[in-house]
Amino acid sequence: MNTTLQRVALLILVHLCPVSLAAQDTEAQAHPCGKPSVERARDAEAAAWVTNADEARGGGIPGLVWNIHASSTGAAGDDPIPDYRLRVKAAREASLAEILEPANSKGNKMLQVDRNMWMTKPNLRKPVAISPRMRLTGQAAIGDIAATHYAQDYAATFLRDEPCGEEQCHVLDLSARHKRTTYDRITYWVSVARGVAVKADFLSPSCKPIKSARFEYANVVNLGGKKIAFVSMMHITDAASDARTTLRYSDIEVREIPASEFDVANLQ
Repeated sequence: MNTTLQRVALLILVHLCPVSLAAQDTEAQAHPCGKPSVERARDAEAAAWVTNADEARGGGIPGLVWNIHASSTGAAGDDPIPDYRLRVKAAREASLAEILEPANSKGNKMLQVDRNMWMTKPNLRKPVAISPRMRLTGQAAIGDIAATHYAQDYAATFLRDEPCGEEQCHVLDLSARHKRTTYDRITYWVSVARGVAVKADFLSPSCKPIKSARFEYANVVNLGGKKIAFVSMMHITDAASDARTTLRYSDIEVREIPASEFDVANLQ
């Protein structure tokens, strides 16, 4: 090979190598937190399972109102954490949460519309944009108390089927589609028989555990003549300590909510 051809070949290699490495990095980031199933066709089913599980946590329902009581215990040596009480209204892709207690946070409101979220306080002149990752209390983020829209916010990959407690579950890897999610990745266990989420491990982009959650469904709502299970408890535990927060859902009411309640211009 003459000198000119050698130079051309070297230039081609210099330009191709970064592209190849970048492609490898993208592939590594997209890889599930867990060994993906060889049954790739089940990824389409996984998306449907997530949509169904969202409904049992307020996602996509035309109009729903509920109360949340959040109680927390910190890690050893932490100061006591006050209980929180909230009233949440949700309709399809939007939800509005208002803090009723404690007194120093009373009147604070968090509005979520599609992938955007704002907060207002009684002493604020106008709402401010916030992240759903902001801590509400204890181990609960603001995004944890909003209606759940995992089917919209995450790409689902089927990992495997396995027992979880006394039932069989689909185990899914959920990878965030954008940066405005509460968590970057989630390993999600969905009951085969009931179609609801049983537990979740919330992970960093590198699949490091951050928190875990367990769900209970003692509530039932009547939606268009169909009775569906609705979440009654969410137990959130820190991965690095014994700190935990329990969200209790009560006073579930299916009713129409005016669109004006989810207009950021009306958030006061």
